[in-house]
Amino acid sequence: MEVPGLERRFRERGLRRTPQRVAVWSDFADHPGSTIREAAARLQRAGIGQATVYRAVRALEEAGLIVRFAAPHEEVRFAAVLDHAHLLVCERCGHVEPLQECGLRAYEAELARRSRFRVRGHTLIVYGLCPECQESP
Repeated sequence: MEVPGLERRFRERGLRRTPQRVAVWSDFADHPGSTIREAAARLQRAGIGQATVYRAVRALEEAGLIVRFAAPHEEVRFAAVLDHAHLLVCERCGHVEPLQECGLRAYEAELARRSRFRVRGHTLIVYGLCPECQESP
């Protein structure tokens, strides 16, 4: 699967682009809010072993291409990102809803100007209750 901008992000972050890393990144892009164990189970069907998934997640997270976040019951979850991520996370069931729109670009540019930082991106995680959990006691 070819994702626009992914090749460039690997290069910019000095990360070697391997088929396994791309598959792991793509799995978290397709299933945001998954655990490593869940991703490893799905990727096993493609012949990618659990140890490879763990190593790829570590490398992708260090490169800023996967973000980790807390979910209900203290489970660690992950989502793939290119330059930023906005996620709605249900505190009860753990459902994750990625948001495409971003109203923070101007603020990011202003922060970069004032601080003289070279801003690479941002992550915003909003916690709440999904519609289904709001309806149940």
